[in-house]
Amino acid sequence: MSEEFVVTQAVRKAVPMLISLSGTSGSGKTFSGLLLAAGIAHGGEKVGMIDAENGRGTLYEDDPTIRAALPNGYSYVPITPPYTPARYVLALKAMERAGVKVCLIDSTSHEWEGEGGCTDIAENNRLGKRDGGEGNPNWAMAKREHKKFLAYCLSSEMHIVFCLRAREKVIQQKDERGKLQIIPIGIQPVAEKNFVFEMLLSLMFDESTHHYAGLKIPKMLSGIFKGGELITKDHGAAIRKWADGGATLGAAEQLQKRARSAAELGMSEYSNYFKSLTQAQKKALVDLGHHESNKVIAEKSDAAAVDQRLAELESSDGFYSILGSLGFDSISAIPASDRARVCDAVEKELKPAA
Repeated sequence: MSEEFVVTQAVRKAVPMLISLSGTSGSGKTFSGLLLAAGIAHGGEKVGMIDAENGRGTLYEDDPTIRAALPNGYSYVPITPPYTPARYVLALKAMERAGVKVCLIDSTSHEWEGEGGCTDIAENNRLGKRDGGEGNPNWAMAKREHKKFLAYCLSSEMHIVFCLRAREKVIQQKDERGKLQIIPIGIQPVAEKNFVFEMLLSLMFDESTHHYAGLKIPKMLSGIFKGGELITKDHGAAIRKWADGGATLGAAEQLQKRARSAAELGMSEYSNYFKSLTQAQKKALVDLGHHESNKVIAEKSDAAAVDQRLAELESSDGFYSILGSLGFDSISAIPASDRARVCDAVEKELKPAA
């Protein structure tokens, strides 16, 4: 089975937008996010908020400025611990079923380091716990769960605005004498390190002025988002006008977009997605040749995920002892056809009993 690539003329598509707004507490990111969402929505489209901030998302419902921007109000879904990526996906699906077209998530930072989020997933599933040691956080598992959340967002038909907490961060770096130095790197979003770069647009808000600066503003949007100003509904309307200037994404293209996103998560995710489709949708994917190419993508994704897991496991105490008991002296010695089985066996041995 091989993947085929088809070369076509480049055409900008009117795809849903992903936008992140970051800031410290009180920087105005939620208020700005609602105004931006109000502008992105038009023609009576529904705006929704997924609220992980203990109900604070409802506090803006009767604010005069928000009321003027959203005269019909906004739909609302609270999300409480555990803040797993999977529960965020369920909340997004609920918004889609409710007909929401522009969704604000406040805050997405909980998905990464809130109670039950990715950091907890890594810490609570440590590997290689031996002789009283703590073992290593299972970041491979945590990153797989985060990838599923991001893939769903990328394939959603909603425009999604992510609010992210931000705080001062530091890095550790050795100087020329080998002495460890703590170096401040400024206010940074609380999220997976590459998350904001998956966005079309990423902004950071100042706590004192509520003005924004760009973390990522592509050239074609620089005339809309100039920085050093407050976000208004007009910003949302302008970016929506730009987005709608692309060619309309047809039903078949949207179907394949979500199907490919599922395939990139592996064969199990893709099989479950394919089974959920109507017979007409399945036939469309098969007839267009997408079903076979998606299976190739899923197989490659599974293989890459196993390699990532093995790389994470390698640093665990006892890894090579367990690998040797399975008949291999190195990762490279494991045949591709046997890697998933070996990886499962090693992970089972390394993971302490509940």
